[in-house]
Amino acid sequence: MTALAMLSASYAYADHHKLTVAIATDMPPYVSDSAKTGLEVDIVKKALDGYVVEFVQMPYSQLQDAVQKQKADVSIGVVADNTDNTDNSDVFYSDPLISFANFAISKKSDNLDINNMDDLKKYQVLTWQNAYLELGDEFKKLFSPESEYRKNYHEFSDQAEQVAHFWKESQQVAIIDRNIFAYFTKALKPSDGEVVHHSLFPAVTNFSASFKDESAMKSFNSKLKAMCQSGEYGKLLEEYEVQLETTVCGDK
Repeated sequence: MTALAMLSASYAYADHHKLTVAIATDMPPYVSDSAKTGLEVDIVKKALDGYVVEFVQMPYSQLQDAVQKQKADVSIGVVADNTDNTDNSDVFYSDPLISFANFAISKKSDNLDINNMDDLKKYQVLTWQNAYLELGDEFKKLFSPESEYRKNYHEFSDQAEQVAHFWKESQQVAIIDRNIFAYFTKALKPSDGEVVHHSLFPAVTNFSASFKDESAMKSFNSKLKAMCQSGEYGKLLEEYEVQLETTVCGDK
């Protein structure tokens, strides 16, 4: 084979194995530095080893149907609907790849009375985009667009802005992953940084990836399982100082 032919073959291979991967805007420690680093970024790179990965960052609200709308070949951080994993489907969902530890967080100095989900309706609630769809039926009923309490519900596309807003005002509740909250709070250095973590949600909320190509999804699942079994996944959690009660490796 001539040098030109080899070069052409390598370009053809790279093009065939290139994946455009939709991922959230920066939310350290999961996605950082314009998707160059972060826990979620590293997991995806390792689980897609053998592919040329090109990350495209999108607002969280656009990730769920990015593949269906042909904005990407893969979308990271979606809620799996495995009823779509059929022969006639245009999208295939992976096993869970990342977990978030979501809490209702209030300032200790505010002394808010939050013992159950219904108590949230008394306060201004700060969330990420589409959170009302992802935190269970009770939360959805409280803050769906038709709810009378929707006026107390505020979504942020940028979680740095969400945390900054939380520290500027009193009597507010941030619904957020504890690791993301800790990262941005550390950077802000509030004078009184004591908070209360109200456990209203499951210990972890898992998210998957959606794929246009079923074979790429199956390869991703296989490599993700291998990362769990080798301990590589756990080492990444330690590297990024992400604390979770349970991980996606629990049943792998």
